[in-house]
Amino acid sequence: MNRKFISVKNCILDKINKMSPNDKLPSERDLINEFGFSRPTIQKALTELENDGIIYRIPRQGSFVSDRRLRKSLDSLQSFPEDLRSSGDVPSTRLIAFEITEASETVAEKLEMNVGDPVYYLCRLRFKNGDPIIYDYSYYAPFAIKDVTCEVLVDSIYDFMEKHGMKVSMAHKTVDAILPPKEIADALELGNNEPVIRIAMVAYLSDGRPFEYTLSHKNPKKYLLEIKSYR
Repeated sequence: MNRKFISVKNCILDKINKMSPNDKLPSERDLINEFGFSRPTIQKALTELENDGIIYRIPRQGSFVSDRRLRKSLDSLQSFPEDLRSSGDVPSTRLIAFEITEASETVAEKLEMNVGDPVYYLCRLRFKNGDPIIYDYSYYAPFAIKDVTCEVLVDSIYDFMEKHGMKVSMAHKTVDAILPPKEIADALELGNNEPVIRIAMVAYLSDGRPFEYTLSHKNPKKYLLEIKSYR
């Protein structure tokens, strides 16, 4: 594969990464004028991007950004690695912070403990195929992740808990949209005034004990929530 082709493909990918699902790409002529490559090179790059599922084409209309967002059902309690592996994607996690701190009034209420009680605090940035999509703040009751290792923290805490005899049972979630602080916007590669989906979750064991309170910030360009409704 020649350098010219790799260069034009990467240029188009950079443009796509700043676009939303189903946005229309510039025409071939506009891409030629913008990047200075020949029409055959542009066409070859677009064809490969289509074969990779990154774009789709509609005859006589043009090329469009595929919807490659991670689809997540709100009624699911699968861990992040389980979600991605089930769809054939590669999960990874960057552990930003892990420490024991004192429970604030909010955390104490969510985890049914006293203000000032010790609680584990985690901050993690989640990636799909190397692309940052989720920024989480989490608080865990000490009984849930005692003796946990860093390897577990960047994989599945739920698997660790269940291997130690604790059954993760259910969760209560609330969803809203906010303008994130700069720390989160930068980590998720969002521009100014771009919102995130925020999910606040309290998770419970089968015996009714709450063990986790998480504020999860998701890039809506890369993450799609689904809800099943019945009547």
